Amino acid sequence: MAVVRGMTRVRSQSPPHCLSLNSQQKCFFTMFRNILIGISAALILQHILSVIYSLGFHKRAYNHRPGSCRVVTGIDSGSEDIHVLRNGLALITSGIDLTPLGHLMDPSGLTWKGRIYLFDFKQPNANVTELPILGSFDHSDFRPHGISVWEEETQTTVFVVNHKQHREAIEVLSLNQDNKSLQYLYSITDPLMRSVNDVVAVGSNSFYFTNDGYNNQLFKRFLERFLKFPWGNVIYYDGDAGRGQVVVSRGLEPNGINRSPDGRYIYVSSPIVGTVTVYEQQADHALQPIQVIDLSTSPDNIYVDSTSGDLWLGCHMIGYQSMLHFQNFTQPAASQAFSPVMLMPVAYYKSILFRQCQCKTCNV
Repeated sequence: MAVVRGMTRVRSQSPPHCLSLNSQQKCFFTMFRNILIGISAALILQHILSVIYSLGFHKRAYNHRPGSCRVVTGIDSGSEDIHVLRNGLALITSGIDLTPLGHLMDPSGLTWKGRIYLFDFKQPNANVTELPILGSFDHSDFRPHGISVWEEETQTTVFVVNHKQHREAIEVLSLNQDNKSLQYLYSITDPLMRSVNDVVAVGSNSFYFTNDGYNNQLFKRFLERFLKFPWGNVIYYDGDAGRGQVVVSRGLEPNGINRSPDGRYIYVSSPIVGTVTVYEQQADHALQPIQVIDLSTSPDNIYVDSTSGDLWLGCHMIGYQSMLHFQNFTQPAASQAFSPVMLMPVAYYKSILFRQCQCKTCNV
């Protein structure tokens, strides 16, 4: 409104300019979107950096051998897992299936044949001997991975993870120590066997096993690992019931598995995060987590000393070297034989002593 007084026009003050409601909403959503983009970018960058860090580009390995070390000859197709009996005999799986790696694998791995070897620790200067598998066993479809043994007075039962061409299985064999041979008994398959890595026997027909992931196809498995999806699990298989049950539903690539000498604890390694998780076995075979041990290395298989209960871990120190090793088997990758010694009962200990042997010429 304007008022004219003489020759002067006076205009009243208009109210301050205000944004419309729609403009305010647009400003708010723009700011909110920018915040989300910033947070997402930071999280993605943090994840990428954590993956790069886990590959160990910043690490350097030095040879450390507290005792004599030699290469045991007689194994031409790699050695994946080992189980040592109470009398010092060791069963070693060889010829793991690496075809899921596709073109990333050394072509010589395509010619590997699945075998189980025997080594006697009481004769440390001797070499391995191959254990023939007798009975109606399909040797052409044998790609062994993890191994475990259940010892009884009358029979020694061997459980071996087998990546068969069309399905996962666990082969059950009987060891004849006098004849140095294995007798095929039967195969176990289960819908819960998706990507079986390792097995530990807890009875003559029962065991735990790890699925180290969900996908077996190369690209899907790469995404699963890169994005660190916890799609692995631990299964208990009851031979009497003839079925498995999930006892650890989520895990980041659970790998090696073993048990304490008294059967109270189950140990599971996770190389992707560098930990060993200690579980207490319940009466119904469920597993209760009680301790996570951070190792600053990538643990693979677990050996438990039957007398002392000490853990010995085969570890991959530098991740990217292990990846390059799969592409060219002649290129060594830094490895460790690593032992965290528990100083107190497992549920209460707070400190760990570390014993280790590491080298650049072996793949533990």
